[in-house]
Amino acid sequence: MILPKVHEVRLDNGFRALLVERHNLPVVASLLVYEVGARDERTGETGLSHFLEHMMFKGTERFGKGMIDLLTAKLGGSNNAFTDNDVTAYHFSLAADRWDTALEIEANRMRGCLLDEKEFAAEKSVVLEELAMGEDDPARMLYQTAESLVFQVHPYHHPVIGWKEDLQRLDVAGMRAYYERHYGPNRAFLVAIGDFDLKTTEARVRELFAGIPPLAQPRAAALQEPQQKGERRAVVRFPGNIPRLALAARSVRVGEADDFPLDLLAFLLGHGKTARLYQRLVLKEQIATDVVVANESRLDPGVFWILAELHEDAQPAEAERMVRAEIERIALDGVSAADLRRVRTQIRAGFLFEGETVLDLAVKLGRYEASAREGYRLLDRVLPAYDAVRPAQVRAVAERYLAPDSLTAVWSVPESFSLAQGTRRSKAARARR
Repeated sequence: MILPKVHEVRLDNGFRALLVERHNLPVVASLLVYEVGARDERTGETGLSHFLEHMMFKGTERFGKGMIDLLTAKLGGSNNAFTDNDVTAYHFSLAADRWDTALEIEANRMRGCLLDEKEFAAEKSVVLEELAMGEDDPARMLYQTAESLVFQVHPYHHPVIGWKEDLQRLDVAGMRAYYERHYGPNRAFLVAIGDFDLKTTEARVRELFAGIPPLAQPRAAALQEPQQKGERRAVVRFPGNIPRLALAARSVRVGEADDFPLDLLAFLLGHGKTARLYQRLVLKEQIATDVVVANESRLDPGVFWILAELHEDAQPAEAERMVRAEIERIALDGVSAADLRRVRTQIRAGFLFEGETVLDLAVKLGRYEASAREGYRLLDRVLPAYDAVRPAQVRAVAERYLAPDSLTAVWSVPESFSLAQGTRRSKAARARR
């Protein structure tokens, strides 16, 4: 039984809370999840979800500027937040005898964030600097370029941090309109896990959140991405000496039937030193220093990623050829039952470790509740779903999702790199020198 005993609280204004008692340590983690992320941003307002996350710490009438962090520190706890494609979330970790303060803060700033104009201007500089730092990261630029090619219509096309041009022209009125459109009790839910009494906590949740008026509009459906009908390619030039490669393809929603064989395929190809691409590109051919493969399922169909960092004198075309060959080998020949047993063990270990702390478990419950059609209840069938996958299903998803016409290929190369020349960084090539 992976799923903990969850006590659900549902209020008339649409707010809900998932409460889990865990009494082994006197601590409580709370996670307030807003069902708004980069996928909800309209043209011209990219980056607003992430920017608003920053501003939610800048004060309300009750908790003035700096007070949220100061109170958290005085209570001996920690707080933070994150924004991704699908959600924005705020979390606290506090001792069990004082965690109620986190609920008070969350209820107060749900509709009471001041969005002061001076604070907005100061924080805009911070966000733009964060964006500029990302532009100095070749791995992030490779990922961003590939993602913007994979999605032509769906708002996943936009980076979570936004486009610089949108952020530069954003004003506080635009942020306030976004806040009022998306931040309300019927677009949010609470996850609280730890050493508390269920009845007392439910009563406090009702007291603090039941009186907040719901938003008039539900979450809008995102534009559907049309089927890709041919390979997409791009080359990004970047200062430095290291070429990199990204192969990406649209995948599935969290919890859909193909999500589980795609996860197994990702582990077979690129998780750990026994994975096929690590064995081929890093150990055998020595063309790459690292390979990462991930099935990034989301609320809407996500992305299957293959990312490789190459040696300085490697040719991306050669690395891409090897990756495609390994994909084709699985699509044609399949995988062995022994390989599946090995990666299932890896997945099971990682999945169980994700619930080791109360905050880890809160984030895990929150992500499934926000992204899967069956919400947090999916947790109870994840491991059985992996166990039920057969080799033929892994072969089938490799053939279907990683077909040549479904792939997007992006190379990140040094500014001085000659795409026509390149050198082969394999044992055989070095032997000829």
